[in-house]
Amino acid sequence: MSSSELYFDDRFLDRHAGPIITDTSVALVELVANSWDAWATHVDIVWPEGGVDAPFSISDNGKGMTPVQFEMRWKTFDYNRLRGGGKVADPPPELTDLPVRAVYGRNGRGRHAAFRFGKAYRVKTWCEGHSAEYEVRRGVSQPFSVKLLREDTAVEDHGTTITAIEPAKVIMTPEEAREVIGTRFLADPNFSVCINGAKVTFDDIPESHRKTIEIVVEGFGVAGLTVIDGQKADRTTRQHGIAWRVGNRIVGVPGWGDFDRGRILDGRSSEAKRFLFIVRADFLADDVLSDWSGFRLDSSGWTATRSAVYDAIREYLNTLNADRRRDTKATIKESLGSTVSGLPPASRDLWNEFVDRVVDTCPSMTPDTVEQIAGILANLELANSKYALIEKLDEMKPGDLDQLNAILEDWTVRTAKLALDEIAQRLRLIEELNQKLKDATMDEVADLQPLFERSLWVFGPEFESLEFTSNRGMTEVIRKICGVEQRGSRLRPDFVMLPNGTVGFYSRDAHDPEHDVDGISHLVIAEIKRPDVPISSTEKQQPWRYVKELREKGLLTEASKTTCYVLGSRVDPTETGDETKWDGRVTIRAMTYSTFIKRAEKRMLGLRDKLREAPFLQERGIDVEAYMKPQFPRQSSLDLRGSAA
Repeated sequence: MSSSELYFDDRFLDRHAGPIITDTSVALVELVANSWDAWATHVDIVWPEGGVDAPFSISDNGKGMTPVQFEMRWKTFDYNRLRGGGKVADPPPELTDLPVRAVYGRNGRGRHAAFRFGKAYRVKTWCEGHSAEYEVRRGVSQPFSVKLLREDTAVEDHGTTITAIEPAKVIMTPEEAREVIGTRFLADPNFSVCINGAKVTFDDIPESHRKTIEIVVEGFGVAGLTVIDGQKADRTTRQHGIAWRVGNRIVGVPGWGDFDRGRILDGRSSEAKRFLFIVRADFLADDVLSDWSGFRLDSSGWTATRSAVYDAIREYLNTLNADRRRDTKATIKESLGSTVSGLPPASRDLWNEFVDRVVDTCPSMTPDTVEQIAGILANLELANSKYALIEKLDEMKPGDLDQLNAILEDWTVRTAKLALDEIAQRLRLIEELNQKLKDATMDEVADLQPLFERSLWVFGPEFESLEFTSNRGMTEVIRKICGVEQRGSRLRPDFVMLPNGTVGFYSRDAHDPEHDVDGISHLVIAEIKRPDVPISSTEKQQPWRYVKELREKGLLTEASKTTCYVLGSRVDPTETGDETKWDGRVTIRAMTYSTFIKRAEKRMLGLRDKLREAPFLQERGIDVEAYMKPQFPRQSSLDLRGSAA
């Protein structure tokens, strides 16, 4: 063997072809379908009697194959039937008066079905005055081998015969084989199959699997409808659907599609892969198109017949599935009962009506899908926003829906809402601070204080979640922040905060060696000055007096760290640096409002530029364009220990 030759495990073909090789019913259908695709009008099958080891064979009068066609199709894995021959097959020259057929095959795997009946098989095929016979045998290092046995010329007609050699035992009886064929290949009167010399007819289908219905079309005639129930769904809808016959000829291509491009049943449903409806309407002979591809759509006879037949088919399927639908409704209503019980009576009635109508009119929808939709409807009825979400989804483009789905794969709605609300609140806060800090007439307590209460996160990540008080006097500061009752002076810092989380080496509480809470580890004091008040040494020393009072009352110890911010519109150039007290335990820092705003923007990762079109900014009447313009010089660093000028 060549070093470049590929090797295959002996299980490869079984896995590649699957039930085509292992399931007798599937193998039989695939072989007959090959004859159908070759435009055979007659198929003869020799079936082993009594399950004995006897040769199986199938012969048809289809188009046959030339040696070139055979070797290309048989030696190509996953041969693309649609690319090689299209979705429909034209009849041979002597049958050009008959319409095209929709082909059954897709990927060429059906040719392996003969391996179900033997370890090897022979194929004799003839057409265009030439015949060839091949032997196809399962291999060891290769899935199978193809060997040419003989060729001949001066052969008339066309067709193909496949005969099993070294036959495998077949349990299925000839009667069962006729039933398998009868439930799938009786739609076209120009296609007949014989098994052991007996033609397959409707009589080969058990009475429980077939039904005949007469449909009176007022003013035109009586149409016959034969229902063939395959009992279980096939892999595809091919050889299922609605087949129209007029004068013992088939009109158009059987299927679930309508002649005016409508669709009677969703091809994905199990019913679409299970049922065949054969309609006989000889009184429509004058309404058939000349090429037998369909009916004249403007014909009143065709319109009336189509409507009556489709109504009969829907009624049959609805009646057949009534029990299943009833169980589906009960299951859905029981599953969502706790949710629906919270609806007002009128909403409950609407919800129950919705479930009934969807189950009755959309049989292709699975119970799980209906339950999901019904659950959404119930929750929308309970929501304050009602159906506003549906309106928003309807307005979304496909790409936006994909983005929303991607978000919900990584986030729950609640966590996404919490995150987005926090972002929106902070961006609004930055804009409001930006506007009010420019107003020299603003009162610091009434206007600035509420804003700074919500912006402590600007000072650093360790203050994302803080317990703090604002403008309540030292007594309240001492009581709330330090958790003890002490009467303080009326000196008023604008707020004092104590972090309850840590980043780096910061913590909320100080702890003793036994890991018990022992006082305060870190305290931040910030004093806010009105925009018209410059920060001088006097203003900068104010927080130090607060610290001394807290220390005198024993609320701050030598283990406590305190950072003091003095905020104003301007800072005396001589007071721009940090000042430390109490052997470095206290840091006092003057900071301009512009620095505070830029620090806030940096902490928000520049989101204001990315979210300029966000609805929460638009709806508040914010002049986004003006807001986006830089108002202050940018700082190169936002280190808390950096300069605050």
